[in-house]
Amino acid sequence: MATRITRRSLAQLALVPAAAASMQPPPQPENAEQELAAAGQNVQRNFEAMSKVTLPIETEPAFQFKA
Repeated sequence: MATRITRRSLAQLALVPAAAASMQPPPQPENAEQELAAAGQNVQRNFEAMSKVTLPIETEPAFQFKA
């Protein structure tokens, strides 16, 4: 008898490796200079990724600053 697999259960199975990989702690830098360099690279990668996305002004929420 064949086991029936639903799309939902297949999606859950596909997420297991990604969840397991994200649970591993990031490697610790050996000194402060390496930590600073890694943080700078992370900021640069995030900036480049955000620069590629165009966001229409209509999507911005309306807000007011009140002091």
